[in-house]
Amino acid sequence: MKKNYLSLTLALMSFLTVSNASTLQDTLSNGKISGTLQAYYFARDKDSGTDNDILTLGLDISYESAEYNGFGFKTTFQSASSPWVDEDGKAGRKSNMWGSGAQLSEAFISYTYIKTSAQIGRMYFSSPLLSGSGSRVNKEAFQGFVITNSNIPDTVVTLAYMNKFQSRTDGKGNIGEFTKNFKTAAAPWSFKLDDGAYTVSIVNKSLENLTLTAAYVDAIDAFKATYLEASYNFLNYSISTQYYNSKEEGKESGNLFGLQGTASFGPLNFTASYTTTGDDADVLPGLGNGADLAYTWSEAFAYQYAANQDSAKILAKYKINEAAYVSVAYLEEDGKDYKKGYTDLVAGYKFSGALKGLDLKVAYEIGSKDAKDDELRVRLNYKF
Repeated sequence: MKKNYLSLTLALMSFLTVSNASTLQDTLSNGKISGTLQAYYFARDKDSGTDNDILTLGLDISYESAEYNGFGFKTTFQSASSPWVDEDGKAGRKSNMWGSGAQLSEAFISYTYIKTSAQIGRMYFSSPLLSGSGSRVNKEAFQGFVITNSNIPDTVVTLAYMNKFQSRTDGKGNIGEFTKNFKTAAAPWSFKLDDGAYTVSIVNKSLENLTLTAAYVDAIDAFKATYLEASYNFLNYSISTQYYNSKEEGKESGNLFGLQGTASFGPLNFTASYTTTGDDADVLPGLGNGADLAYTWSEAFAYQYAANQDSAKILAKYKINEAAYVSVAYLEEDGKDYKKGYTDLVAGYKFSGALKGLDLKVAYEIGSKDAKDDELRVRLNYKF
């Protein structure tokens, strides 16, 4: 920990050496403060086992400086508390929602020159195969460096190396700390990476209406994964295809192929998705719970990465107006010795006027066939 703060301090000192007093004052005073107040309520009805529920309250505060000669810095402090959680809620939610306390999750120096930008320190980061999740009150974060370049026309290249990861919780009721244990969205759920991980991604939009994505991650001495995606939009339709390949050290390769189509008719949107996996091994979709891009996802329980599984999903979403929407989806997973069904009912609303910045999302997932549990998730966010 001391080494991390020393490195950050040295980087900040380097930044300060290029600024005189008046310039530094302008850089700081022209920065911006932003934040989010959160209240998330999750409740699970378990067919077998104990029901549980939890209300977690959170506050994020960020400060981002103005730039000077391309240099800048940002910090984000996040805190959370679950003041009324009972023992069942603690046991059922210790890995993602029961994590009280505070953490300095972002503290990085940035530099931008023409079409290249770099960041070093703690940060929220998202790329196809290395991505922190923001779906809980406590957001996941990484420590390392990132370089992004867009010199190639219509192309963005991102290279990152991360040596530590901040999970949502520590599993003991506290907010996660920065450690060498990196979470994943698939079994075995985490890896201890003594040498960290690096990733590279390329997004190209040089052909009209076509987006091509390629990414690679090396979780050093643990596993490697590759992701490819092509998405084409035409008129009010789109079609996308994706491919994962991963190989854990000492095990067989896993792979996933996905296909998705969408159609929009005014306020009404339809989506149909399909994924299939190989027989030899589960797929590892990357590091961080945000590295979870398989098309056949659900609001709570679906697991897209099991070997020898076919999954199909249909979704209809209706935009009531600029502030409100409702959607319904059904997903079915057909595995080696199971068949699971999930029905998702979702509604969202963005407030205006005196409550501008406040948004509400309510999702209810109903399990069927071999999936017996139900879950309610209510998320209230106020951004300022």
